[in-house]
Amino acid sequence: MMPEHNERLITCFRTVFPDLTDGEIAQASMASLAKWDSLATVMLISVIEEEYQLQVADDDLQDFVSFELIDEILRDDNEQT
Repeated sequence: MMPEHNERLITCFRTVFPDLTDGEIAQASMASLAKWDSLATVMLISVIEEEYQLQVADDDLQDFVSFELIDEILRDDNEQT
Protein backbone atom coordinates (compact mmCIF):
# COMPACT_ATOMS: atom_id res chain seq x y z
CA MET A 1 0.00 0.00 0.00
CA MET A 2 1.30 3.41 -0.98
CA PRO A 3 1.69 6.24 1.53
CA GLU A 4 -1.17 8.74 1.45
CA HIS A 5 1.04 11.54 0.10
CA ASN A 6 1.96 9.33 -2.86
CA GLU A 7 -1.70 8.55 -3.54
CA ARG A 8 -2.55 12.26 -3.56
CA LEU A 9 0.33 13.07 -5.91
CA ILE A 10 -0.55 10.15 -8.20
CA THR A 11 -4.09 11.54 -8.38
CA CYS A 12 -2.67 14.91 -9.44
CA PHE A 13 -0.52 13.28 -12.12
CA ARG A 14 -3.51 11.21 -13.30
CA THR A 15 -5.42 14.45 -13.91
CA VAL A 16 -2.70 15.73 -16.26
CA PHE A 17 -1.57 12.37 -17.68
CA PRO A 18 -4.74 10.19 -17.60
CA ASP A 19 -3.34 7.44 -19.83
CA LEU A 20 -0.46 6.51 -17.49
CA THR A 21 -0.63 3.66 -14.99
CA ASP A 22 0.29 4.27 -11.34
CA GLY A 23 3.61 2.52 -11.95
CA GLU A 24 4.37 4.72 -14.96
CA ILE A 25 3.43 7.81 -12.96
CA ALA A 26 5.81 6.84 -10.14
CA GLN A 27 8.63 6.65 -12.72
CA ALA A 28 7.54 9.69 -14.75
CA SER A 29 9.89 12.53 -15.62
CA MET A 30 10.10 15.23 -18.26
CA ALA A 31 12.93 13.24 -19.83
CA SER A 32 10.87 10.04 -20.10
CA LEU A 33 7.51 11.50 -21.19
CA ALA A 34 7.33 13.31 -24.52
CA LYS A 35 3.94 14.76 -23.56
CA TRP A 36 5.39 16.35 -20.37
CA ASP A 37 6.07 19.78 -21.81
CA SER A 38 5.91 23.28 -20.30
CA LEU A 39 2.11 23.40 -20.59
CA ALA A 40 1.79 20.04 -18.80
CA THR A 41 4.11 21.38 -16.08
CA VAL A 42 1.93 24.46 -15.56
CA MET A 43 -1.19 22.28 -15.41
CA LEU A 44 0.48 19.88 -12.98
CA ILE A 45 1.60 22.70 -10.68
CA SER A 46 -1.92 24.13 -10.70
CA VAL A 47 -3.48 20.77 -9.84
CA ILE A 48 -0.92 20.16 -7.08
CA GLU A 49 -1.43 23.63 -5.59
CA GLU A 50 -5.17 23.03 -5.46
CA GLU A 51 -4.91 19.49 -4.05
CA TYR A 52 -2.37 20.41 -1.38
CA GLN A 53 -3.70 23.92 -0.72
CA LEU A 54 -0.27 25.49 -1.13
CA GLN A 55 1.66 27.83 -3.35
CA VAL A 56 4.69 26.25 -5.01
CA ALA A 57 7.73 28.37 -4.19
CA ASP A 58 9.47 29.93 -7.18
CA ASP A 59 12.71 28.25 -6.08
CA ASP A 60 11.03 24.83 -6.37
CA LEU A 61 9.64 25.31 -9.89
CA GLN A 62 12.90 24.27 -11.59
CA ASP A 63 12.72 20.93 -9.77
CA PHE A 64 9.24 20.04 -11.03
CA VAL A 65 10.74 17.65 -13.57
CA SER A 66 9.89 14.21 -12.15
CA PHE A 67 7.39 12.50 -9.89
CA GLU A 68 10.20 11.63 -7.49
CA LEU A 69 11.48 15.21 -7.16
CA ILE A 70 7.98 16.65 -6.80
CA ASP A 71 7.19 14.08 -4.12
CA GLU A 72 10.38 15.06 -2.30
CA ILE A 73 9.52 18.78 -2.47
CA LEU A 74 6.02 18.17 -1.15
CA ARG A 75 7.27 15.98 1.71
CA ASP A 76 9.88 18.62 2.66
CA ASP A 77 7.22 21.33 2.52
CA ASN A 78 4.87 19.24 4.65
CA GLU A 79 7.55 18.61 7.27
CA GLN A 80 8.22 22.35 7.57
CA THR A 81 4.58 23.21 8.28
